[in-house]
Amino acid sequence: MPTTVRPARRRPSRAKPKPPRSRETVLSELRGLGGLVLEQALQDADARPQASLVAWTGHLAAELGCPAAAAPASYGALMRRIVEINREAEANPGRPTQAMPLAA
Repeated sequence: MPTTVRPARRRPSRAKPKPPRSRETVLSELRGLGGLVLEQALQDADARPQASLVAWTGHLAAELGCPAAAAPASYGALMRRIVEINREAEANPGRPTQAMPLAA
């Protein structure tokens, strides 16, 4: 009689979900990212931004509850997006931050 192979069951995680980071922490990280992107934009504003910087910007925007936007095509556009996120966050200071899972 042939044996059947059962798929390995993954044990459910017992890890406690992390609470959302404080608003000040996320805004501070956004300012740091803005400084890095500004340096790149001053070198070549029309250059295509690194995917990791675009992803980082999207992650921070999601944490702050800002609406999603299309991926910027240049460092200049990425800098404008960071300014837009900062203005949106300042306009809604009472909006709670969202807990986001870390990228795998």
